[in-house]
Amino acid sequence: MEATYAVTVDNIECAFFDKVEKLRDFGSRNRETIAQLVWAFFHYWAYCHDYTNTVISVRTGSLLSKRTKDWTRRIGNDRHLICIEDPFDVSHDLGRVVDKFSIKVLREEFERAAEIMQYDPNPCVTLFKPYSAS
Repeated sequence: MEATYAVTVDNIECAFFDKVEKLRDFGSRNRETIAQLVWAFFHYWAYCHDYTNTVISVRTGSLLSKRTKDWTRRIGNDRHLICIEDPFDVSHDLGRVVDKFSIKVLREEFERAAEIMQYDPNPCVTLFKPYSAS
């Protein structure tokens, strides 16, 4: 769908689609259940995302290259272990403060959630247990 409003701010194109009524049946051909979609989310982040080379861009709805953004090395306290482009300041990595311990815990939790969603017949009980460092 094409943007219905666009403006350029500091050489960054900001655009959005505001004809919400036209979205009424968007995705209606998708027959996956909510459980399947949630499992796919956790599975992707646990096993498929390329943390080494990619940047999540909410602004473009796609993945970008860390090399293109020059987010391949640590600068000061800024780490680039999971890169999330700030949609309003594209030079800012929202994930820059994630350290080695945090990324390890995050990925372990994605793996745990994917396994629970795939194999536990009653996943909510286990899935929503409070986090406990083992």
